[in-house]
Amino acid sequence: MDYTILVNSTHPLKEKLDIKLVKVKTKYISDRQQLLEQKTCDYFLKLKQAAKQNGYDIEIEDAYRTHEYQQNLFDKISLQDGIEYAQSHVAKPYTSEHEVGLAIDFCIYKNNQYIIAEQLDELEEVRWIHRNCHKFGFILRYPKCKTSITGYSYEPWHIRFVGKQLAIYLFTHNLTLEEYYSNIPTKNVVK
Repeated sequence: MDYTILVNSTHPLKEKLDIKLVKVKTKYISDRQQLLEQKTCDYFLKLKQAAKQNGYDIEIEDAYRTHEYQQNLFDKISLQDGIEYAQSHVAKPYTSEHEVGLAIDFCIYKNNQYIIAEQLDELEEVRWIHRNCHKFGFILRYPKCKTSITGYSYEPWHIRFVGKQLAIYLFTHNLTLEEYYSNIPTKNVVK
């Protein structure tokens, strides 16, 4: 599995990937079973444990999605909020990192409730995750100040597994995957 794979609107999935998905235990109640790529799951559990040791309760709200599920989600948001909104907030099928099992939309359990999506932005738990997830191979995929580069609005809940070495590099240099791939020749890619 190439953990550094760039998946977005200009780099869509062209072929079906052979991904080893595993079931993820999460306390968050969803309408479907959550799945992740094996190594991504292993490192998320380490991140979750470190968060717990700091008094924070992080859970998976959403993880792997099929192409069909991604299409249905895009269509639903388009009808609900308009096509422009959908295009800046939801990836079309074959352009979502959720389809490769490396992306996690997390939530925080606090005061006997789950806090999701935009409600997360000001929480200390989320700031801790953003400051520390690179130590576990994850990056904040859609940072607030980089929407023109990623093509998506800020998503404080969306982290992406890229492996520890690349995550540390991206965090240290304040780079998105798009910036990384546009500035570094393929032969020098950090893995």
